[in-house]
Amino acid sequence: MAVLTLEQAAVPLRQAYREGRLIPFLGAGFSAPLQLPMWKELVGWMGEALGFEPALFELHGLPPQLAGFFARERAGGLDSFIAEMRTRFHARAVDERRKGSCQHKALARRHFPTIYTTNFEHHIEEALRDAGKQAVALSTFDDFARCPAQGACHVIKFHGDLNRPETVVLTEAQYFSRLRLEAAPDQRLRADLLSNSFLFLGYSFGDVDIRYIWYRMEQMRIEGSSPGAQRAPNRRGYWATFGAGLVQPALLEAWHVDVIELDPNDKTQSVVALLDALDG
Repeated sequence: MAVLTLEQAAVPLRQAYREGRLIPFLGAGFSAPLQLPMWKELVGWMGEALGFEPALFELHGLPPQLAGFFARERAGGLDSFIAEMRTRFHARAVDERRKGSCQHKALARRHFPTIYTTNFEHHIEEALRDAGKQAVALSTFDDFARCPAQGACHVIKFHGDLNRPETVVLTEAQYFSRLRLEAAPDQRLRADLLSNSFLFLGYSFGDVDIRYIWYRMEQMRIEGSSPGAQRAPNRRGYWATFGAGLVQPALLEAWHVDVIELDPNDKTQSVVALLDALDG
């Protein structure tokens, strides 16, 4: 069981980063400084559109289930809802918050050839562009087929892209389909697992989707290793959190994920310090 301080984690992370073998995998928590709507607010929008009181609508199921009900009951399915999400998530005020976000600036100061994210919005790739860097968002097979091999950071949108409504994963059925891990982003993930370490930022212990991804990543590593091969030490994953406890690190050890415990008193600066430590 490994729970690392920032200082302890910086050593292997810095080595992987210098070798070009460190890939961030970013969740909704990374975009917290942007004050984007969370699931509770999204469900409220759905409920109101269907004539429910938001607080009552959310009692009828988990958010992906309610999204599935909305898609079934609403004429046009989720298209208009995703269009509304795009309008709000990409609003000018949110763009301004991104430009002032210490976390996004710290990410953009680094040189990552690849970034994975389960976020739908464009703010990761836009943060790179704010810093004068090239970035290309990838979510479909055609995106991967056409994307430049070098020069631009590949931002892989694991749960879809608001600019590609057909790729966005919101409903329970869509999540189940994604959990098969057979789409174009998953094929890229298999290839990246062979020679890279992943740094997970912005996820909670209770995020079932990312836990399944951790589990499947470990299975992919096992399936991709030759019989009797020794696991390279820099193939471990790293997950940053603000309170590790005892149980979760022990469970994650089975999936070769080390836990990095950051300062809960200043979460933003803790994430910035972690990213800046890569250049130390």
